[in-house]
This record gives sequence, C-alpha cells and structure tokens, in this order.
Amino acid sequence: MTVYPDDKAIVSEIETVRVALPTWVVSTVELVELAENAERAAKEINPESADRSRKLIVEIAEWQQKLSDWQKLAVSPRLLAELRILKATLDASMDEANAAAAELHLFE
Repeated sequence: MTVYPDDKAIVSEIETVRVALPTWVVSTVELVELAENAERAAKEINPESADRSRKLIVEIAEWQQKLSDWQKLAVSPRLLAELRILKATLDASMDEANAAAAELHLFE
C-alpha cells in the first residue's frame, strides 16, 4: 500500500476550504451583481462593500496558491482529485470576482 505522507497535513487544512467555498461563491455572485448594478446606476459602491470585496479576492487568491502548492506534493489520487476540483472552482470564482473588481475599480 502506498503511503502519502502529505495527505494528513493537507486534509486538516482543507476543511477550511470545504466550509468556506459556498460562502465565497455566494459572495462572488453578489460582487458581480453589485458591479452590474453600480454600472447601471452609474454610482460607486460604498467603502465597506469595496473593502469586503477586496478581502474576498485576496482570501480566494491565497487559497488558490495553497491549493496549487499542495497539488505539487506527494498526495493520494483521491486528495489530488479533490484539490483539482476545489482549485477549478476557486479559479472560476476568481475570474468572476476580478472582472467585477475591474468594473468597480476596486484596486485602483
């Protein structure tokens, strides 16, 4: 039986991603909607929403990097598949969030 020493450390941390992912996706969808509404109304978003959106993007980016790093480790095929799926979900969320952030000029 093959031993995958890196699995244990990753599995203990990956629970954070599993729990946070639905919230991140919903927040990303809300950010996209906010950008569309702001554009339609020709208004800027309030500073609290802008800060929350920036924090969302930074947090997702940090987890994307962690997932990428973990994929390079000697992990079990099952865990590698989960990492790829989670990373793909975060990549899609980040694409949407970055597009909305650009519309809202969040990082300018």
